Amino acid sequence: MKSISIFGFLILTVSLVLGGSTITIFAQDNPPILLKIATTAQDNIQSQISSNSSDEIKKLFEEGQQGVVAIDIALSNDDLESAKSHFLSTMKIFTQISFLLTSYQTSYQTDNQNSVTEVNTNPPATNTLNDLIRLQGYVGSLKTIAKNHNSTLVFLPLDELFVVAKTQINKNQYEQASDTIQEIKDTIIDFNAELRQQASQKELDRAQAFAQKYLKQLDRLIEHAKKIEFSEDIIAELETAREGLTLAISPSDIIKEIRNIMLLHSQYEISESKLLQLRIIQAEETILEISNTDRFTPNTIEGMNKNIETIKDQVSNKELESATEILRALERILEKIQISYESS
Repeated sequence: MKSISIFGFLILTVSLVLGGSTITIFAQDNPPILLKIATTAQDNIQSQISSNSSDEIKKLFEEGQQGVVAIDIALSNDDLESAKSHFLSTMKIFTQISFLLTSYQTSYQTDNQNSVTEVNTNPPATNTLNDLIRLQGYVGSLKTIAKNHNSTLVFLPLDELFVVAKTQINKNQYEQASDTIQEIKDTIIDFNAELRQQASQKELDRAQAFAQKYLKQLDRLIEHAKKIEFSEDIIAELETAREGLTLAISPSDIIKEIRNIMLLHSQYEISESKLLQLRIIQAEETILEISNTDRFTPNTIEGMNKNIETIKDQVSNKELESATEILRALERILEKIQISYESS
């Protein structure tokens, strides 16, 4: 029965992997099917593995468990492409395990007859240990994910529970071990929820930081648009877009508002660099006007022209914020000069 079960599962997994395009078509309409198939495959494989299985098989099974976790996480993030990729690689691992189990089954049963008999006469030991091993693989994947997201989760309590469970199994205290394993499962559920919350918060923080950066650019854009007397309708739309971005509270809303602003840029063909260039031209014209008077020394005019060149270089290098600050200071000076000149 055992060899028939393995052989049947082998046919199933091979057909799934080789028919990857078929299974992914089903996944488009029903993504959870990937996790369901992978989990079923994992359970079938796990039922064929014992404590006497080779280290190679155990190592491959741990990789397969991590693959199942990766599928689950990808689906929870609505990342179907990653889920399909993890599914195919995970099923290939399970297929490889099936080949190994089928190839080594005869010699395994002959060389380890006593060990197999002992395990079969004490199924609680095997089931409890396998459950613990599966959970360790899952927690290992959680640790990797937490590290990649710079999570503040502390896994020491879980590690201590695993030590307790192993000790209880070694002492044949299977009922106590089952209780400890249930505590581990409950803790994993809490950790999963906390990890997702932290990931969501970091996503929101990144989106808000990006929004703040864009708001500064938009403020300068509105300021420039007013200065060069763009139409009131355009300025009103820019200000409405700014208000929408300010009120956005979720990453999806922030992205939506930024896209609206980008559309406005495209619609009116305005950009900060273009507006800066227009202001630079205005400043140059003003400097030319005052240079034709006798009220300012050549050094003063030369200093202003050097500022203009610096601003142009910064615009060319896309250092728009620095260019804006220097230009704003220069404009204030020129404005005071014009007021002084007109009042005299």
